[in-house]
Amino acid sequence: MRSIGRFTISIAPFIYMYLIWQQTSHFDPDSVSDLTKLINPFVILAIGAALEFGHFFEFGILYLLLIMFFLLYGPLKKWKEVVVLVLSIGYGVIDEIHQLYVPFRSFSIIDLVKNAIGVFVIAILIHRKYFNSNGSRFGRFLRRSTLFFKEDKSKVNF
Repeated sequence: MRSIGRFTISIAPFIYMYLIWQQTSHFDPDSVSDLTKLINPFVILAIGAALEFGHFFEFGILYLLLIMFFLLYGPLKKWKEVVVLVLSIGYGVIDEIHQLYVPFRSFSIIDLVKNAIGVFVIAILIHRKYFNSNGSRFGRFLRRSTLFFKEDKSKVNF
């Protein structure tokens, strides 16, 4: 059972990155243009704001999934946090560059900033919960996940 969990956590960040890529690869404004006639403009504005707000969560979730991947191979260290931070923000940059080549999409510095803010917020939360908050269930979960998925109980890799 642990091997299934370990495998799932190992591939989750890569599946998630693939889904982000697919989501940013496909957009056709004609497919939603008819909705403007059916839906109240305020609702359309709210949906647009929610989608823009989604940048904060999208790359924050990527950061969390990558942290979980690294926790499979030992306790969280500062260097692991830095690597995951660079990977998460770097993937946001790659995704924005990718959008230069997608019809109806564009590169946006504002989107990069929103992605980075989402990553930093989750990074700070995870760091505080993992290192500073002994009473936190989330912190306990993160600290125990390394031990749970460790194949050899006598040593921790990395």
